[in-house]
Amino acid sequence: MKQIQKTFFSVLIFIIANISTAQANLVTYSVEGVFFEPNAYNTVFSGTFDWDGSALSNLQGVMNSAMVFQEDAPNLSLSSNLITNMDGSVVTASIFLNPSSTVFMTGGYDATEEPISGMTGFAGIAPNPNPGNAYFTFSLDTAGGMVVPTDLTTTLQYGDCTASGMMGSLCMTAFGAATSELNGISRGGGTMSGYASSLTISEVSAVPVPAAVWLFGTALAGMIGVSRKRIVVA
Repeated sequence: MKQIQKTFFSVLIFIIANISTAQANLVTYSVEGVFFEPNAYNTVFSGTFDWDGSALSNLQGVMNSAMVFQEDAPNLSLSSNLITNMDGSVVTASIFLNPSSTVFMTGGYDATEEPISGMTGFAGIAPNPNPGNAYFTFSLDTAGGMVVPTDLTTTLQYGDCTASGMMGSLCMTAFGAATSELNGISRGGGTMSGYASSLTISEVSAVPVPAAVWLFGTALAGMIGVSRKRIVVA
């Protein structure tokens, strides 16, 4: 019986140690993506995410309705249907307003693949049948244990097909780099020539190991020590 108890306590300590290690590796970061809009107010996403050394989780934040001044319209709370993928050390993440990855009429959420771009008299822009979804996509590089932004022109993008955006239910987007210039103003490939302007990632905090876990582990170790002393005395 005593041997079984010792084995049980040892297993518990092993489990607690692993839980503690996992918690100690979990770090929360803030992320801000800014999209320059030549024809209106910039669109900005501000949020946070967790990184445990191998996976990104709990991405959530707010984004102002596309090209609408934040004080004039409610922010969009993006916290649904997190999609992530990892290519080598680069992690790309997308977060949505609705629990769906369908944003555009084509059935996806990649603004670079949409048939609309730039100011073309709105010939290619039509009301979207999707019930007002929006998304934000960014990527980070984790090489060497660091968490830093990648080249923002490769993946940083947003799409807003909600009625609160500047053009109502028409889908507004911004992505990529500035590719042209008109009247001294740089323009990109988004719906109204918007493009990725900046991406900032900063460490907020590491999750501390709860004191109760350490106390519990110490108590178990003490119990095992007492058990061993009793066996020696016997």
